[in-house]
Amino acid sequence: MSSISHKPEFTFDDVLLLPGHSDIAIEEESIINLGTKLSKAIDLGIPILSSPMAGVTEFKMAETIASLGGLGIIHPFQSFEQQLGQVSKVKKSNFKVGAALVDFSSSGIEHCGRLLKAGADVISLESPHADNIQTLKFIRDVKNKYKKINLSVAHVVTGDATEAVIKAGADSVRVGIGGGSHCTTRLVTGVGRPQLSAVIECAKITQKHKVGLISDTGIRYPGDILKAIACGADAVMIGSLFAATNEAPGEIITRKGKKYKMSWGSNTETAMLKKQHGYSSSFTITALVSFLRSIKHAILNKETENKPTLLEEGVEGLIPYKGSVTEVIDHLVSGARRGMWYMGVKDLAELHDKSRIVLVTQSTKQENLPRI
Repeated sequence: MSSISHKPEFTFDDVLLLPGHSDIAIEEESIINLGTKLSKAIDLGIPILSSPMAGVTEFKMAETIASLGGLGIIHPFQSFEQQLGQVSKVKKSNFKVGAALVDFSSSGIEHCGRLLKAGADVISLESPHADNIQTLKFIRDVKNKYKKINLSVAHVVTGDATEAVIKAGADSVRVGIGGGSHCTTRLVTGVGRPQLSAVIECAKITQKHKVGLISDTGIRYPGDILKAIACGADAVMIGSLFAATNEAPGEIITRKGKKYKMSWGSNTETAMLKKQHGYSSSFTITALVSFLRSIKHAILNKETENKPTLLEEGVEGLIPYKGSVTEVIDHLVSGARRGMWYMGVKDLAELHDKSRIVLVTQSTKQENLPRI
């Protein structure tokens, strides 16, 4: 053992933000500015990005979130051609859009060029642990080839890793390993870090280099957005809250009179099979099940010494239908503005500088919940 930290670390439910004197009348809280800089070149009206999960972000989600001031990242679990088509659809409406990439080969480098020509504003490199030799080399190679590309790199949770990806060329970094609602990485591998402690450490590095920090995991309530930004994030990425909305891919399923949609994490068997075989996520459940069964049967019965290992680090299942993502985002934005009113801050820069955070006990966590 090289080191062990005896200092407890914390995440969203472990802290509360203290109120402060406010010069804003409650009926004027709409003047509170939620604009942010994702990177030196990318400004957003609200600090919210949608996750590049196959069950969350295609063109409908990206277009809607961009229309509200945020940014959608088109998922990579489809063919290059399908993803290019999705990006082009969003750009036809003159909205900002991002595209995620998981292919770190020469083909991936060439695909970056096609995405840029299609108008992608951000290319998001999706690595479960970005501080590795392959990802760092790919960042350098892409930045050397495309000088004006805006790269967002996932995922880091330490200052050292943040420094490494920024020096390689990242324009923004995504912080978070193992805390998502679909994720089992911490259970499967024993690796991870409480989210807000990770954001605090990584923010020291991103602020020094003036690159953006996206907190990517664990957002359940509007207050969580403010907690992440108070700890140093410039924006948050959201997945599960946006799944099972009208704008998320997939059909609505009715079971016993209740409506659902299918949702899965990026490291589940479903996502990995989709990545390997390029199945579009504009699916019906019947077609998806048939497709997955046929592909899985082919893989497991293929006579080769190099059978793929499908190590899952996530879960999947039906989640309750939520209606339009616009209503979800309106709730998040309204809650965030109300929280900033309580704190007496007018914009996210003041939130960074003036927020006061207290650690709480398990009793406080129970006290936070409604009890009727």
